[in-house]
Amino acid sequence: METEDDALVMYLVVRRRTTRTFAELATASALATRRCAYRFRDDDRWRDGFDEWWRDSFRKVCLRAEPREWDDLRVLDHERVGDVACLPPIRRSARDRVLVRMQTLSDGAGQLPELDHDDLGDLTLVVATDLGMSSGKTLAQIGHAALMANIDLGFDRGLDLRVVGQGVAGWAELVESAEAVVRDGGLTEIAPGSETVLVLRSPAEPVG
Repeated sequence: METEDDALVMYLVVRRRTTRTFAELATASALATRRCAYRFRDDDRWRDGFDEWWRDSFRKVCLRAEPREWDDLRVLDHERVGDVACLPPIRRSARDRVLVRMQTLSDGAGQLPELDHDDLGDLTLVVATDLGMSSGKTLAQIGHAALMANIDLGFDRGLDLRVVGQGVAGWAELVESAEAVVRDGGLTEIAPGSETVLVLRSPAEPVG
């Protein structure tokens, strides 16, 4: 049973003092989340939690890891892309102590490339840049969006996935053409129902 105090959470972890740009971390977050879901959602150890999380929670939290904490993640089930790791959903009460020690990633979000309508990737995630979201909140929302398109190893192999930014100007028009829209639950930072990320797919790619 899902409760507010002991929710199922998918944790994203970013290595502190990374030299990666925020745009690189954004793309890594999307890929790590998709790979985590693909790898663990049918694993006997994680299947029930994944199913319940997908149905009732879909909550993500983004943490920052000190160098030793980053190394300690190696013993936990996760998928890692660059300096971002994603762990399968687990209840807060059951999370490993290395996750308990980590702090939430709460500094300001960095710059993202602008959307080029004439040059979409296979999958393009468009982040609302005028909401004032922190870096951790932004990466978590990107993780949401990454799971709203079909997850298939064949599709993801060689996937051209891009994360871009868009201000309020032109946002409503983009919503009309989006395959999916992330609307925040309003638990942290922004108002409930805020549209945070859009999922766009290249016209050449089939809808899964």
